[in-house]
Amino acid sequence: MKHFKFVIFLLLLAFVKFTYAGKGNIVFVETDVDLSPDGSAVVAYTVQWQITEPMFHGFYFSGNDKLRIEAFSDNCYAVDDQNNEYKLSISKVGDDKYDIVLADGKGVASGKITYVFYFATNFAEAGYVNRTTNEYGKELVYFNWSPVQWDEAYNQEHYTLRILFPDSLTYDKNIRERVYSDSIILTEKWVNENYIIDYVKGPKNRLQGIFHKNNPGNMYQMSVQLYMPAKWFNLSKLSKYVFETQTPESSYDKITQAYERELQALDHRKLLIGLIVLIIAFVVIIISKQSSLLKAKKGIDEIRWDNLDWTPPQLELSTFQTKGKICTDLTSLEVAFYLGFPIKRIVSAIVKTFVNEGYFKIINTNPLRVEKLTAPDLSKFNDYEKRLYESLSDDGEFSQFELEDLMNLAVQNIREKAWDADVEATKEYYKNTMADWAKTKNIENEAQDKATEEDNNLNNERLWYYWYRYRTLYFLNHNVDNKPYDLATAIPIDTDHIVISHIQTDLPLNLNVCHNACHNACHSACHSACHSACHSACHSACHSACVSGGSH
Repeated sequence: MKHFKFVIFLLLLAFVKFTYAGKGNIVFVETDVDLSPDGSAVVAYTVQWQITEPMFHGFYFSGNDKLRIEAFSDNCYAVDDQNNEYKLSISKVGDDKYDIVLADGKGVASGKITYVFYFATNFAEAGYVNRTTNEYGKELVYFNWSPVQWDEAYNQEHYTLRILFPDSLTYDKNIRERVYSDSIILTEKWVNENYIIDYVKGPKNRLQGIFHKNNPGNMYQMSVQLYMPAKWFNLSKLSKYVFETQTPESSYDKITQAYERELQALDHRKLLIGLIVLIIAFVVIIISKQSSLLKAKKGIDEIRWDNLDWTPPQLELSTFQTKGKICTDLTSLEVAFYLGFPIKRIVSAIVKTFVNEGYFKIINTNPLRVEKLTAPDLSKFNDYEKRLYESLSDDGEFSQFELEDLMNLAVQNIREKAWDADVEATKEYYKNTMADWAKTKNIENEAQDKATEEDNNLNNERLWYYWYRYRTLYFLNHNVDNKPYDLATAIPIDTDHIVISHIQTDLPLNLNVCHNACHNACHSACHSACHSACHSACHSACHSACVSGGSH
């Protein structure tokens, strides 16, 4: 019955959110690509919305197709008509779907608001950038990509794509003419026909291509296919398989056109009615099948969580590092994250510590469930321990959201402390610190013996566990667990975890400085366009799952 009530609560919550969420129409979309010689890139979106119904919080971002988002920047923000700036909260709600909203539950009632968000990715890995040759055998590198399509864009004024190429300019004048006369950038004929194109000197004296489309219309696909000199790139790390199979083509054009015609024919009222019917049917099914679902739960959990080997994303802390500078004020748990230990193993060690201290009793390991026994003095706990304890004590289990929140907190705190530290020097410092501490406790022989059986990473993890347990004075039971990491496979965290981190780019992304109040006045016939790559042969009629929009 508890599960049924919880589901009903979620449905009611979703209905309230749907009813009172704000709405808006897209005014313009601009996409910037900072392309590197190895095919990696930073992609930035600037999206302005005209608010039509309060309170406007944000929208859904999806439709990236094969372009995998590695991490969103921690500097994403929004600016309203009054020049008020807001931080953004970005959460993953599907395989390729992100909810981008104003942080701290803030909303805007009227006017316009412009969102700026950007992320790290790799065009070469996705096959959108790769080597090719022309009819004369000349080596080239193609760029064949489209930014995402946007719903709620019937009155969109323009879509612009700016590509910051890896090449540094050796000349300052007549850039466009030089590009054309020397055939530096070659574009397909249909690109020339569809867009206003210009080439200018971009940030850091790099060549920048601009592709601009006025009044693109709803769900516009901003495809661009061009060819660059091979000497700008180093794609040697790509596999031969990718070279042979990824070619610049627009084989999905007919599917795209048919799909867009289908979308234009959709009646939104019918879609809403269908959604309500679906919710009612879902509730009925839950009532009639509740016992069956409970019986099947154990089997489903075994399939989902068994033997997952999740490792945290690399902390991008080296951008401003000062050689030799060491960050010495990381907490014990932050050290584990900094050294790259998998979050599943970190959480397992902390849960085992809670069990040893008598706070919980493990009642199931697949999935992990615990029973609360005694309450500790939470005032002594650090933020990480407190969050993990509270996550378990309320219902006896972890959720994906709770663990992701912990990971993002660790990334944020470490970045603030170690933003300019020498990463390798800092790692070595903490490894030596743990080793020296182990010697004082006469436990180094055990660690050394273990090191002969397993690699150094596992040895560091074991040393860290002893170091953490013995140095945390409010843990009274020092009979440490011999298998602190054996709950790792029972920790329910998705391997496709989204993380917020620092991203370095040459793109000028400060709206207040560049083009906030005067943005519309600075546009001319040579401004850029945007991207979309969400189409495939298996698209469904429920198009909101694979395109961006869905203001709320």
